[in-house]
Order: sequence, then structure tokens, then C-alpha cells
Amino acid sequence: MRGAVGETLERLILLQIGAAAATRDKVQEIVDSLVEQGRVEREEGRTVVDDVMNRARERSTGARSLVDASVQQGLRRSGLPTREDYEDMVFRIEQLEHRVRMLEDRPAPPPPPAGEPEVPPEPTDTPETPPPGL
Repeated sequence: MRGAVGETLERLILLQIGAAAATRDKVQEIVDSLVEQGRVEREEGRTVVDDVMNRARERSTGARSLVDASVQQGLRRSGLPTREDYEDMVFRIEQLEHRVRMLEDRPAPPPPPAGEPEVPPEPTDTPETPPPGL
């Protein structure tokens, strides 16, 4: 399915590029004709061509945004993760790998002597307070 979607998008982009080139050629041809007939000054004709092409670009951008939104919606419906989801997962995996490395590098506590019950080590995070009177 991904190949078909990719090919369709590629065709749309190529059509858009071709249409833009054809539009510019056609507009330029019409303006040149008007200039030859004396209906428009050459400088005014250039301005018209630029204006038409700018409007075409704006419409093209709007169409591209619409296609992008449609593709994103289709991907969400299919359950595929977004780039942001993927980057979040990679970050979380890197954090977990770091924690595992820290645990692997920590020295193991010595085993308790035989016959004595295991006593959990006292926390070392709190500072020791001196006995009263010192």
C-alpha cells in the first residue's frame, strides 16, 4: 500500500510542477501577444505574469497542505506512528538503556553470611547526624 501512496503523491507533485511550467508558458504567451498588439506595456506584462504565478503558487501551497493533511489522517487511521511518536519511543528506549547500563555498572552487594537473614542496606542518601552531645 505504501508504494501506491508514494507513487500517487509523486505523480501529483510532478503534475503540479508540469502545470506550473505550462501555466507560466501559456500566460507568458498571452502577455507577449498583448504586448505585440500594443494593448499592454512590456513592464506591465511582466507584472501580470508574476502576479498570476504568485497566485498559482499560493493555490498550490493550499492544495499541498490539503494533501498533507489527508495523508496524515490516513496514516493515523491505519495506526502507524507519527514521526513525533517514533522520536518519543526512541528517547524512552535510550533512557531505559542508560538506566540498565547504570545498574550493570553498580557493584553488587556482598552476600550475607551463611545462616543470617538478609537485611536490606540502610539508605545512604541521608546525611548522618552526629550523636547528641558532640
